Amino acid sequence: MKNFKHIISAGLFLFFLFIAFGSMNDKKNKVSSYKSLESFETSDVHPQEMETQNTDPKKEAILIKLKEKAKKDWPNDYSTQEYWIDEQLEAYDYMETIENNSIKQQAQKDWPLDFSTQKYWYEEQIEAKKRIE
Repeated sequence: MKNFKHIISAGLFLFFLFIAFGSMNDKKNKVSSYKSLESFETSDVHPQEMETQNTDPKKEAILIKLKEKAKKDWPNDYSTQEYWIDEQLEAYDYMETIENNSIKQQAQKDWPLDFSTQKYWYEEQIEAKKRIE
């Protein structure tokens, strides 16, 4: 039994050793990626705005409305504003890939500026429709 405990202990030690040495290489890569982020910091353009510079005017107008709503809802909570805007833009992009149908139109009508709710409701409706057909 003593030998078994020693074998388990040695195995765990080696496991953690492999993890430690394996993550050392990741840290080297992270340093270089942080250096690449410095170029973003010197730019006057926010990363969210970089995404929309080469997009359609409709999405740019949506982004402006989302920013206004986020500022109104969370005036001094910038991380929440950023998180909410990112979530909405991701859901907006998803909804743009959906072909126009009555379910999508109803979601857009009920929640015109809440794309994450549109996406959730749309997916729930599609799943329910599949279950009852």
